Amino acid sequence: MTPERKEFLPQVPQLDLSEGTEMLTDFSREAQRHLIAARNALLILETVPSDREAVEDVFKTFHTIKGLADFLDLHDIFSLTASSETLLDKFRKNLLQLDNDMILLITRAIEALQKLLELLDEQIVNGGELKSEYLDVTSIIAAVDETIRKSSSSARPVKPIVRNIPKINFEPDMTACTLFKQQLEHAQGRVDCEVGVLSKLLQDYEETGRELKVAQSKLHERQRELIKERELAIKLTQQAQEEARAKSEYLANMSHEIRTLINAILGFTDLLKESGLNSKQNEHLNTIIVSGRMLLEIVNDILDFSKVESGKLKLEKIPFNLDYVVEEVFKIIRTRLTSKPINLYFNIALDVPRFLMGDPTRLKQIFINLIDNAIKFTEHGEIGLEVSLVGQNGFTQPGRTLKFLVRDTGIGIPEDRQDAVFETFTQANDATTRIYGGSGLGLALCKTFVETMGGTIWLESKLGEGSRFIFTICFDESTEHPPKEDVVVLQKNAGAEVLIVDMHETSLRQYLPQFEAARLNVLAVCQTAKQASELLLSREKGQQSLPALIFIDLLLPEKQAYMLAYKLKQQEHYKNIKLIGVSSDVKVETSSEFNQAGFDIFLPKPIISAELCDVLQRVLGEKTDYARVLSDEMIQKISCSGVRVLVAEDSIPNMELLKVHFETLGCTCDYAANGQEAIEFLRKNDYGICFMDLQMPVMGGVEATRIIRNELKKNLPIIALTAAELEDEKDRCLEAGMTDYLPKPFGVDELKEKIIRNTKM
Repeated sequence: MTPERKEFLPQVPQLDLSEGTEMLTDFSREAQRHLIAARNALLILETVPSDREAVEDVFKTFHTIKGLADFLDLHDIFSLTASSETLLDKFRKNLLQLDNDMILLITRAIEALQKLLELLDEQIVNGGELKSEYLDVTSIIAAVDETIRKSSSSARPVKPIVRNIPKINFEPDMTACTLFKQQLEHAQGRVDCEVGVLSKLLQDYEETGRELKVAQSKLHERQRELIKERELAIKLTQQAQEEARAKSEYLANMSHEIRTLINAILGFTDLLKESGLNSKQNEHLNTIIVSGRMLLEIVNDILDFSKVESGKLKLEKIPFNLDYVVEEVFKIIRTRLTSKPINLYFNIALDVPRFLMGDPTRLKQIFINLIDNAIKFTEHGEIGLEVSLVGQNGFTQPGRTLKFLVRDTGIGIPEDRQDAVFETFTQANDATTRIYGGSGLGLALCKTFVETMGGTIWLESKLGEGSRFIFTICFDESTEHPPKEDVVVLQKNAGAEVLIVDMHETSLRQYLPQFEAARLNVLAVCQTAKQASELLLSREKGQQSLPALIFIDLLLPEKQAYMLAYKLKQQEHYKNIKLIGVSSDVKVETSSEFNQAGFDIFLPKPIISAELCDVLQRVLGEKTDYARVLSDEMIQKISCSGVRVLVAEDSIPNMELLKVHFETLGCTCDYAANGQEAIEFLRKNDYGICFMDLQMPVMGGVEATRIIRNELKKNLPIIALTAAELEDEKDRCLEAGMTDYLPKPFGVDELKEKIIRNTKM
């Protein structure tokens, strides 16, 4: 029955059409494309119900459409696909066997989905009006749910699937039948039973033989049909693989172009920050920078998701140091706090092996996604990463199983939405997407990465009390144990007394072991500025020694940290005490409030050994046993002035950005628009280093590098500039003879570091 009011029905979203319907249109096109693949798979299932590849294709169709429909509040489509997905999932897990009735039910569900999409398109085209009769899918959903219920109650083991179609070789032995008939005709009068009875048996046997021949003929015909259908399935699979490959290549090229432009945008905005803008202009510029970085993360997530879909996700198995991976993660994470009063920490249990075999890049990506997610939904409190060793429960199992826990004190997730957060394009609810943004892919990628590594991930959360994302992975231990170079050991100042003012117990777990290893003597731990003041006053009156260092948490409430520092610096008898401000928010180091309070130096949280070493070395004025091969401070002091650089880059915005960067560094540069021009420059001139973009017209960077190495015999360092996925390009670059690679976006500091490290300055 046609509805009386011409508007969107309750089953589809109530949208303001004045703002456009692009998302609904895109959804309809994507869903119909998936339905075509599902129908092709159903052709196979009608003949071979046990074909798992076909079942997987139909399952993926329902799963994908369900996620998109949930995102757009298409309730009927979501309910229908969710029920159908559950039915197919039970077969995938060997909980029931697919029969013709179930296949017919799935066919009805696909036809109903097609009808719902047609009705949705009609409303989009007609500005919200619906003239056709709306399809009620309640009965289909109920039928699917009833089938699931009955199948679950009578579940039986599923027989193994035979992938190859057997050849039929049955031929009734009619020769024996003819011989017996002849013997019977000559035996009249010499047998005890009636000849008529024997003749009847013979007729029955002959009739059975004829029926078997007909059945054999039908079976042969059916076998030929199965072979044709299998050939069709193989052809469709190959076509789908080709489409996935083409899509993957398209996304890779598209991401390269997008990231190249983002590199120019972020590069010029960083330059603008140094140009003396007023506070309002700086605020606008910071918004552009944050938006650009968020856009870059979304592009990266989409590219990773396309790899998962196309089956191109590859994992490395290389030795890595767990400590360094965790430290690198928090160096990245603390720059994203956006001035939130959050205490960051990590704690790796002492019995956890540090040297492991696995994919450190993907592990780092899991950490960043989970902690980024925690920052997004936490306004204050704590966010931390804890690593512990899982017992083997008496079973002999190679490797060591590690448990990783990311904890936050954020808004939490409702219980009825906790399973959905790991699905693609899904967040806890629609308001979450509007308020906090995001692609809805981060947690789904985490789940994929963890499961691809053979692990398990789950969530524990209470609304308003924060969340705990937990995953376990089994790693082999690495036999390579490089020495840890950043252990702080004081010599001249060994035994120096330290006062800690910090209200976070999680931070103390990091402070104390590192101070003990550095031979520092922790005098006391105070949770408030008042306690610290009283302790210092008491020791002064008792003519006891005062601490040489005071580490003060800048997150103490009501600006206690700044007032304490200011108060101590104003008193003569405390002037020799070094005050170290500690915070997860690295931006406070450059704030006027921090400098006016009188702090001597800043130490970022979580406490990282190398950074603690630098702080102690600077405030105590002694050389420690720790020495980096090339520290950031050393890089800043080295000049690149006079280095002759060749740049091959076809993007004009990036070319202009590189010109500004190299002028800042004092380098002498020539610029080529493609690989062929770069070769011509090298035929005529010598350069100290070459930065080569990989994707350029006329000739790309890889091909140009091969010619430079093999024909020109030039040995200068060649640094690949790439906006593509580094994993895909790394081997190709090194194989062609490139020295190093620099992923886009990058800044002037990254360029300088590459020049210094590769020209042996």
